[in-house]
Amino acid sequence: MRTQQEKKLITKYWLFGGGGAMLLGSGLAVLLHGSKMKEVNVDPWFWVSTGGFALIMTGLGFIGDANRFRTMVDVLRELDKRDQE
Repeated sequence: MRTQQEKKLITKYWLFGGGGAMLLGSGLAVLLHGSKMKEVNVDPWFWVSTGGFALIMTGLGFIGDANRFRTMVDVLRELDKRDQE
């Protein structure tokens, strides 16, 4: 049976992991768009590419946070298992 704290952490895990994956994919698409803008000499290509890098890094940060939440759930389960022994 999951405790209330574990349920909250698992919810955060799925939200942050899904959001991070979405931001990472969007950032890759924006970065690719910026590189195509550079090929045709469109002026704001640098800022579009910089925004793509920002999205990628934000997505990676969210995925890292999701990993932290999942690890916290695993630690709580292990501690509960040790207390029951």
